[in-house]
Amino acid sequence: MRTKFLLIIACFVFVSVAISSCLDSDTEYAYSSDATVHAFALDTIHGKKYKFEIDQIQRLIFNRDSLPMDADTLIDSILIDTFSVYGYITSGTPDTMLNIENAQNLLPAASGNGMTFRVYAPDNLTSRTYTLRINVHKEDPDSLSWVKMASAPIIESAPQGLKAVTLNDDILVYSSNKNVYTTNTIPSATNTWDSHNEVNLPEDVILNSILNVEETLMANTAQGDVYTSNDGIQWERSETLSGNITRLLAYLPANEISAMPATLSAIQKDETDGKLYFCSTNTTTTGWTRGEEVPEDFPTRNFSTALQATSNGLCQVFLIGTSDIESEHTMPWASMDGLMWVDLYTETGYCPAMTTPYLIGYNEALYIFGGDLTSTYLSDTGGIVWKETDKKFWLPEAFVSNGSSYTIVRDRNDYLWFIWGGEGTNEVWRGCLNKLKKF
Repeated sequence: MRTKFLLIIACFVFVSVAISSCLDSDTEYAYSSDATVHAFALDTIHGKKYKFEIDQIQRLIFNRDSLPMDADTLIDSILIDTFSVYGYITSGTPDTMLNIENAQNLLPAASGNGMTFRVYAPDNLTSRTYTLRINVHKEDPDSLSWVKMASAPIIESAPQGLKAVTLNDDILVYSSNKNVYTTNTIPSATNTWDSHNEVNLPEDVILNSILNVEETLMANTAQGDVYTSNDGIQWERSETLSGNITRLLAYLPANEISAMPATLSAIQKDETDGKLYFCSTNTTTTGWTRGEEVPEDFPTRNFSTALQATSNGLCQVFLIGTSDIESEHTMPWASMDGLMWVDLYTETGYCPAMTTPYLIGYNEALYIFGGDLTSTYLSDTGGIVWKETDKKFWLPEAFVSNGSSYTIVRDRNDYLWFIWGGEGTNEVWRGCLNKLKKF
């Protein structure tokens, strides 16, 4: 935010001075020594009233909720609605009584530190100097801002595609079972990338299955084993979780309202009938609990998940992916326990089919990116109705020409990372909604 100064058109100064010329001249009168500002307010801006606070210790008048960015264009029409003192106000050099006529050009000409003025009490002896600072957004809070990062991992090949995942303050990008590229998400001069080729994942690992479970990474293999890692480089087979796990799906954190413990959801193949079933576990030291049979139209690969709280505070996980059944939709699925998943099919307001779709929970809504990145879809109805985002959420045009070998991840500071590698472009872009920026 930055400090701006708005045009004063009208200023109401309430002066309460008891003077009587008809009384005996020998009578003594005590005038008030109150030299404080009691109230300040601007007229409405776009129909909204912005509250101003008065810090009497620092003698500062300011608005915590910044005016909209386009308030700059309203300077000539914004009025001061209230400016209440018991004495009178002066400003400028030389010290001049503030009135409507000379106030018209006062604020726009003030310095970047704010407009200063002096309030004199009715006793004409006591005075205080105040500073008025009017804060205005310098960026549209509802727009995405993008930065092309100075460095990117040089990824020469990615047979399974790229998979990005966060681990604490780091981003890890896997290109194979042996290679991972890491960078720290805390701001620095370069955000440089490190390459590690000592990853010990088995050759049949499904890279897209890697997920973060309470800052422990997990992945499954084509043979049904589950591997875990605390650093993303050294992995160990989990004896209790391995066994016919065809796909790890999602992690649901503990929820106090439903009293549901932290849950890991997966798909397990039955050794007897050969069918696939949803399953879940509440701990990594015990086995799986079986749920419903996996429907035929459930996605089979390229899974992407996001968490969102329901209106009553329950935790819900959403999932999209690529199905073997051809469809015009990118179909979201949802679950609250990992044992049962339901599709959120709708005939209208759906997200079109995308190749390698990515689902991101962001700013209390769900977003789907994918394909050639020319369109982004959002749902603020819990995955039921989808619509194309407006231009405030558009992606940079450079994304389209960077190719289809990319991966997307959101870090803990609400920044979105788009990372390209493999046979095409090697670039990294980072974006954030302006109102969510922490740095």
